[in-house]
Amino acid sequence: MSIFYKEGTNKLYYLIGVGIVIPALMLFTLERSIILTIIFFLASVMVWISIFFEYKAIKKQRIADLETFAKNNNYQFNVKPQSEDIAEFKNFKAMQKILMPMHAHAFLNLLTPIETTDSSDINNPKIVTVSTTISAGESSSTYYTQVFLFQMESQIPIFYLAGGKHFFFSNLFRDKNIFSGIKGLQEVDIKKFDFPANRYKLYSSDKDIKNFFSKRFIELLNSGLKKKKKTLYIESDGKNLIFYVKYKRHTKEGIKFYINLFKVLIESLKIENINK
Repeated sequence: MSIFYKEGTNKLYYLIGVGIVIPALMLFTLERSIILTIIFFLASVMVWISIFFEYKAIKKQRIADLETFAKNNNYQFNVKPQSEDIAEFKNFKAMQKILMPMHAHAFLNLLTPIETTDSSDINNPKIVTVSTTISAGESSSTYYTQVFLFQMESQIPIFYLAGGKHFFFSNLFRDKNIFSGIKGLQEVDIKKFDFPANRYKLYSSDKDIKNFFSKRFIELLNSGLKKKKKTLYIESDGKNLIFYVKYKRHTKEGIKFYINLFKVLIESLKIENINK
């Protein structure tokens, strides 16, 4: 089962490769054969037109897949959500710093669960895709991250659990490891837990955060993605929880996989220890 959505197809990558090679051939034939140069130029134009239409086809298929997921899993689907639709996602300060650079991000493809009468289970999450554009000199790259938001019925600690082996916090933290923009959020000594120290960093404003993460939660966190060699980013704003794999979108099967994994993770948290 493939759970990570491929941002491109083999056909697209092949066309891009050809589109790069042809200009080099044009330079080679420029002084040798005008006819060949014109032929290569026309071929290059055709290839880049094909790239444009292939990219549009990929986007169209992505929307069709999400529409199918929504129909089969009791969700509403919105390609271009309005500001009020994604207001809850904007409450997560760490996610803003990681995925939402100013004037270089956007929200798209919102999946909103249709309410049911069954309140015995954890509610299905809202799911939105965040596009993040990162500049590198004269060029830029855009990455897409699917974010899952669970509304919690109980008050929970504010925290940020960052996954991944490489961290870019040097410009995000003030002195004493206080997260800039999130009052009182300090780095927690991860050695007190069973988190792999080289894969996660934990920040919280709650002195009793150690009572929140159960051994079962940590086991699930590590085993749930072990085969995929991915780590999670998890954040709480005190009322809701978000989960995401940085710069990853998911297939229809992948969305279901992650919803189930995140629900099991939530069930394993010691929420009752916080709300006594």
